[in-house]
Amino acid sequence: MSAVQSLIDDLLLLLRTGEQDVSWTRYESVDQLIAELERLRARGDDAAGEVRRLCLPTGVIDEIAVSSGWSEAWLRLTTGKHRDVLSPQHG
Repeated sequence: MSAVQSLIDDLLLLLRTGEQDVSWTRYESVDQLIAELERLRARGDDAAGEVRRLCLPTGVIDEIAVSSGWSEAWLRLTTGKHRDVLSPQHG
């Protein structure tokens, strides 16, 4: 499993837990975002740039995390386990 796939797996786990507020994003439902992440996961490291864009500060994932109450968990992932994959220098 690639580093990008690992990040997506952690995101999918968070997104599938509880209700998610997507009102500040371009998605009409969390299911749309989940479907996109699953497509990106299938591409592995080739999708690193697209995944990073979703994860930017005030990006889609950040907005959902803040408005849905899991910003602390998101911060732990971005500054810890997945810090390298979210770096512009990755892949």
